Amino acid sequence: MMTKALITISIMIGYFILNAVIIKISTQKQVDLESYAVGNRSFGFMLNAFSGIGAWYCGAMYVGWFATSADTGVFAQYIIVYSVVAVIVQYYEARPVWIWGKEYGLETEGDYVAKRYGSEKFRWVFMTIFFIFYAPWLIVEIKALGYMVHAATYYMVGFNAALIIAVGFVIVYTFFGGAKGAAIGGLIQGITMGVVGVVFLYWMIRKAYGGVFDLYALVEEFKPQLLSFRANGACYWASVIITCGLGGFVLPAIFYRLYMTDSPRTTKKSVLFAPILGIIMGFLVMALGLGATYFKGFPADSQEASFWIADKLGGPVGLGLLGVLGLAASMSSIACFLNCFAVMISKDIVAPLCPKMGRDKLFKIARAATIGVGVAAVVISMFEVKQLMYFVIAIYDCCVQAFPLVFIGLFWRKANLQGAIAGFTIGSMWAVLGVFWPQAIQWAGGWTGGLLGLVCNTLAIIICGFIFGKQRHVDEMFDLLKNYKEPRSTKAL
Repeated sequence: MMTKALITISIMIGYFILNAVIIKISTQKQVDLESYAVGNRSFGFMLNAFSGIGAWYCGAMYVGWFATSADTGVFAQYIIVYSVVAVIVQYYEARPVWIWGKEYGLETEGDYVAKRYGSEKFRWVFMTIFFIFYAPWLIVEIKALGYMVHAATYYMVGFNAALIIAVGFVIVYTFFGGAKGAAIGGLIQGITMGVVGVVFLYWMIRKAYGGVFDLYALVEEFKPQLLSFRANGACYWASVIITCGLGGFVLPAIFYRLYMTDSPRTTKKSVLFAPILGIIMGFLVMALGLGATYFKGFPADSQEASFWIADKLGGPVGLGLLGVLGLAASMSSIACFLNCFAVMISKDIVAPLCPKMGRDKLFKIARAATIGVGVAAVVISMFEVKQLMYFVIAIYDCCVQAFPLVFIGLFWRKANLQGAIAGFTIGSMWAVLGVFWPQAIQWAGGWTGGLLGLVCNTLAIIICGFIFGKQRHVDEMFDLLKNYKEPRSTKAL
């Protein structure tokens, strides 16, 4: 067992070294807040596309989602459907977000909200609540990373030690590299997942089941219930797809990436290209898990099942490779979260309270927050949380309440501050009710509190738009979109 563990540990250490060398060579010293937050809006197609894969597809996919696929079947494949929804939304909102970001110096989602709705007070309240809703995602990712390293080393590396070592590495390169460092890391990790991951996962499916079609025939024969939504209900499944698909667009760590490219055209190309590999990879992970319970010795804790089957099929080398895929997914997501949260704290929470504070001080606060958030998240992650996937669904139920005010505000001039306040308040109340007191919405027939809140939220914004009309400053913003000539990009990175 010690020899096997040394093989897997050596593979993962090699991957750490590869990341460290490339990030060190490719990343410049961060000197101001714009470079730290949005990489000076300089990312080309390849950097944005592959780092986008790294940011979107997280390590929890190999832990919570794999376990859910094994336990409940095709329900877990909602991740594939909602990823398509999120891509479509991002494609259409890329142009206005980038143009307003460039022309008005926007660097966070809070900057957009303050500019669009003309209120720093609302920006502070909205982003503080949003931070509370969204921060648990970082905990989920760090816990997933701990599970993966622990399992991939035949339990030789302790869970807490895995957290400290792996997250410590990510904190260091995010602290020094900012958005560019996180993106370079995401590029390496995105290529790892999108190329190496697809090949390796397909090989495991072929070896385990004979192929994808053979897999589904096998499941239909021995556990046909895994091919239906009856365990959770079609309404619940549809709710999850809608809230996660629309909520994915407004997650701060995804939204602020739209500012980072050198043109709206670059962003649009990236969001069309990146998900192709990502969706294939996500499907292969879910498919591998779908038939995993067929094999004898399936672990009692299904969250460790992906590593059990990798060892069963590929031995220590296979386990080490899956460990690398898990590291790639988690490190890229954690880096993106750390950079995003640090800038959110600096610009969206501290800056509105201290309006006279200069950007140099805000830059220092952002860098310090990278370390502070990372250390705090590691400590919290040492506490036990079961069923990571359902925890994530609860996060999305809350975060999706930002969608109406953010998305509608991009295209409808009459979306106003009154509607944003009313809609976000009403929607958040429904979402929190559904998470903490689900029995209160049993009458909804499986539709989640997040979806009920989203509907009420949207209606409130539309009604307030017709009652109060557009705000005075809005025409200037939309006229800018109408007359703006997009720059062309020829950059690969």
